[in-house]
Amino acid sequence: MRGVVFVFVAVIATAGAIVAYDHFRPSGQAASSGASSSSQSDPTQELASRLLTPSYMPDGATYEVKLFPTQLPPDPKIDLPQPPGARLVGSALRLRNGAAASLDAVLDVPTGTNDVAGFYDREFTKLGWSLAPNRGPMNQGGFQPAVVGTYRMYCKGEQPPWYSVNIYTPSAAPIDVRAHVEFLKPSLSGGGSYIGPCSAQPQGIQMGGLNRLPALRAPDGVVLGGGMGGSSGGDRQTSEATATSKLGASDLESAFAQQLVASGWTRVAHGADGPVAWSTWKVPGDGDWRGLLFVNETSGDRRSLMVRAEAN
Repeated sequence: MRGVVFVFVAVIATAGAIVAYDHFRPSGQAASSGASSSSQSDPTQELASRLLTPSYMPDGATYEVKLFPTQLPPDPKIDLPQPPGARLVGSALRLRNGAAASLDAVLDVPTGTNDVAGFYDREFTKLGWSLAPNRGPMNQGGFQPAVVGTYRMYCKGEQPPWYSVNIYTPSAAPIDVRAHVEFLKPSLSGGGSYIGPCSAQPQGIQMGGLNRLPALRAPDGVVLGGGMGGSSGGDRQTSEATATSKLGASDLESAFAQQLVASGWTRVAHGADGPVAWSTWKVPGDGDWRGLLFVNETSGDRRSLMVRAEAN
């Protein structure tokens, strides 16, 4: 449906740029794309300001960032439960035309803390938040990235604020918790209705996805990396990825082919020639759909992957 825009809030990775909190001033420091005299006297502050502020936004709005080392901003007040022993590294508040637009906070939770995700589910429920509707993944098919960490989205209604929490458990390091709050609903150009992450799904609207493609996960020892993506149309669905592997094209094609067979695909033909391996398939379901799996050894241990389903 052309008039419907699906917007899903993702955690903005701002905390990676806020790596020198001890050098920041103890109170919130405004940061804009133009360097101020205060930022010019503090190279770390100036660098953080430039990295955290959009260099260009087509909406013509004015953006700024305020940094709060070891604390949350005094305004707006937000809920941020903290597990026992947690340390608040700090937060970054983004302003759009002077109004709070989003906030990111970083916490370290002691290694060995059990069920951090469960802690947030319980505490947010006490504060009046609820888990966002589960509509299933948008791109349920094709090459799947490795799942890293645990993600939660919380709502107090269909309108903002929307709250998300990502929990990462690196080895030999504190548990890394990233909280993100969206305060404003994005403005849409061209009209149309809006479905946010906390909106009820209207009847008759089907969430898009690569539903002709089964989920394909990396075999042991294979790392799916950058360049992953997919496209979906009325008569063609494609998923592409890059992989790091010592396996040759033929062995890698065979590994993914086993997953296609398990999902009901029927292999029609296959072949391999040097760095390239391929196979064609009959795709199950209504209509006459054909499939293609293609693997190319691009260089060293780097592989290019593509799987496609297409109406005949």
